[in-house]
Amino acid sequence: MVMSENEQPARRTVLRGTAAAGALVAAPASTLLWARPAVAGTPGPEQVHLQFGNDPSREMTVSWATAASVRKPRLRLGTVHGEFGRTQQAETRTYVDGLNKVETYTHHTALRGLRPDTSYVYEVSHDGAAPVRGTFRTAPGRERAAFRFTSFGDLGAGSNDWAKSSINGAAAVRNVERFDPLFHLLNGDLSYANNNQELQPQCWDAFMNNMAVSAAKRPWMASPGNHEVEAGGGELGYASWHTRFAFPDNGTRDYCGNWYSFQVGSVLFLALDGNDIVIEDDASIDPVTGQSVYISGYSQGAQVRWLERTLAVARAGREVDWIVVSMHQFAMGSSATSHGGDINIRQLLLPLFDRYSVDLVLCGHDHDYERTHPVRGTDPDSLLRPAVVDDRLDDIDTSKGTVHLILGGGGTASHDDVYLGDSTGDGVPDATVRTKRLPFKADPDATEKATWSAVRDPDTRFPFGLAVFDVDPGRLPGGRTEITVSYYHTPAVTTANPFPEPVLYDRFTVHRNRRDGQEHEGLHGHGRR
Repeated sequence: MVMSENEQPARRTVLRGTAAAGALVAAPASTLLWARPAVAGTPGPEQVHLQFGNDPSREMTVSWATAASVRKPRLRLGTVHGEFGRTQQAETRTYVDGLNKVETYTHHTALRGLRPDTSYVYEVSHDGAAPVRGTFRTAPGRERAAFRFTSFGDLGAGSNDWAKSSINGAAAVRNVERFDPLFHLLNGDLSYANNNQELQPQCWDAFMNNMAVSAAKRPWMASPGNHEVEAGGGELGYASWHTRFAFPDNGTRDYCGNWYSFQVGSVLFLALDGNDIVIEDDASIDPVTGQSVYISGYSQGAQVRWLERTLAVARAGREVDWIVVSMHQFAMGSSATSHGGDINIRQLLLPLFDRYSVDLVLCGHDHDYERTHPVRGTDPDSLLRPAVVDDRLDDIDTSKGTVHLILGGGGTASHDDVYLGDSTGDGVPDATVRTKRLPFKADPDATEKATWSAVRDPDTRFPFGLAVFDVDPGRLPGGRTEITVSYYHTPAVTTANPFPEPVLYDRFTVHRNRRDGQEHEGLHGHGRR
């Protein structure tokens, strides 16, 4: 990953330890990977997490952090059936938080030349420290294959010690493990460090150690949310994001990792940066000016151009059946406390989703669950309101329209599950839309009827949840392929029940025809290409 000069923090050969830079708020012991330093005073690896490389079947990046400068950070790799046969040095990145001057030190090892659909064992270490061991499995190759992934947004640091976070975030990470996915999509708003401005790096440390309970075993592929934009975090506020994560390359010099794509089997995944698109503010306050932080439009259209190129290539070929988008902000939402469907998303992204037949769009931002009907095009005389193409709820042909999901119940301290009613008595709920850039935390400025809303979860006894996606590639060239989507909600954590069991709330199937037949659907799902 390459950062711009304005975002690139000063690097040092000696990292200030946390004792010198200010005491860390301790993460719960249960969230930490076990590691015993081999030399007294030498900090061991922590915050271990995985990310797919550009080719998930052959590339994996292992990342971790240390609390101080270390010598020769490295990784040893082996298979579950053999000895460790490969040692690789890590790339080290640092940044200094602009508000409290704490320096963060991270290490990344990009593994290439791996075997598809294969389990590996790894150890991360450095001079003087005992290694921390983990395992991972590579994705299947580009051949069509069955696999499972999970998704939610709005997680938090997993502890009540941090603003906007709660212990429900720790339970959410463990719920991912219950379903044993190949990987997890995290749809923005990760640590909420920007709501903990005096301790931003320490809040990130707590978040990363909590995430590591799952992310040390399977990739967590994140897209940035508005709370990833941090005052004191460089020109865009992404210094922590760029230092802690090493996502696939997007071909840009300054914005690598802000948006990206990867393919598993016949499914193309695109992680987008909604902060570059939306009209809404980014929920950070500059402590000097007292003004909201806005970075909308920072790429000057580079992200949208990349998106169109990537979608066009995918739909021109026969390898990709499914296209799934992960992003934080959304085009439609009917929560009573909603941020509102964003007009810029409707203007800039939805036409591309329509043109290239995107199947699923997974978001967060509102802390609840909402599913739309499949939509394509817009209704006349509206605020670009997406038009419903089918009102069936259980078996949906996404070659005809895109299904959008809000999955904002990851575990943050604030949750919603209260939705707008029907002000006109026509049986269609109300919704809000944001069409103007307004002062910080302002309410949306327009309303519409939520004709697009299909399923909502108003049960406030179950405020958190995650979605599970099971991909069935089908058997015959040109035949039917399916993804079964299951949304599970959970009650809040209690002393008596610290890890509540997920309860199935909504299940549906999306389908389309495979694109490897003699005749396959065109960009809009009709006829031959």
